[in-house]
Amino acid sequence: MLQGPDLVLACPHCQSLARLFTVANPDPTGAVSWSDGYQEMPLTPAQPNISRCKNCGKLMWVAECPPVGMIDENQPSPEHEEWKKLPYIEPVEEKDYLEALKSGMAVEPERETELRVFAWWRANDAHRRNEGPGRYPQSPESVENLERLVELLKDGEHEFVLFRAEALRQLGRFDEARDILHGICSDYAIARERLAELIAQKSRDVEVLFSEPLIAEMQAEGAEA
Repeated sequence: MLQGPDLVLACPHCQSLARLFTVANPDPTGAVSWSDGYQEMPLTPAQPNISRCKNCGKLMWVAECPPVGMIDENQPSPEHEEWKKLPYIEPVEEKDYLEALKSGMAVEPERETELRVFAWWRANDAHRRNEGPGRYPQSPESVENLERLVELLKDGEHEFVLFRAEALRQLGRFDEARDILHGICSDYAIARERLAELIAQKSRDVEVLFSEPLIAEMQAEGAEA
C-alpha cells in the first residue's frame, strides 16, 4: 500500500482538527471476502465513515467534516508541523453505530442501511478469527439491528438481496434465506451457491466466501474439470 497525504478535517460540532489518512495505491494482497459482505484488505485499511471526535466526544459523519488542509510532504507549508501533532480520525465499534442510529444521524433510508450494515460487520468482527459454532451476533441489540436491516433491504437490488439472505441466515431464519436466494442473478452465482450451502447446513456462523487461497483452489478445480 502506498499511503497518500493526510487530510486535515474539522469536527462539525466543535471545529477541533484531526487527520484522516488517504491511500494512493491500494494493495489487495491477502484480501478476504466474508459471507456478510465485508471486504477485508489487511494491507489497505478502509477510511471510517463515522468517527467520534476526540475533543467533544460527539459522533460525526467523516464526509461532513469541513476540510481545512492537507499534509503533503511534496508541498510543505508552515502549518504542517502543527498538523502532524493532530490525532487521527479513528473507526468506531458496533455500539457507536447503534448510538448513531438512536441519535438521529441516519436521516435518509440509505444512511440507516449503511449504519446498520456497519454495526453488523463490527458485531461479526469478534468472530472472524474464531473457530467452532456460535460465530454470529447474539446480543439483543445486535439481533434487533439485523431484524431492522432485513426490513430495510426488502426491495433492494441483487447485491442487497445477498445482504438480506445473509442477515436472515445469521438470524436462523433459514427457510426465508433460502427462498430469496432464487432471485439473485448469475453475476452473483458463486456467492449464492456458497450461502445456499451454509443455509442447507443450518449454519448461522460468519464464514469466508473468497480469499486468495480459495480463489487459487477454485481456479485449479476449474482447470481440471
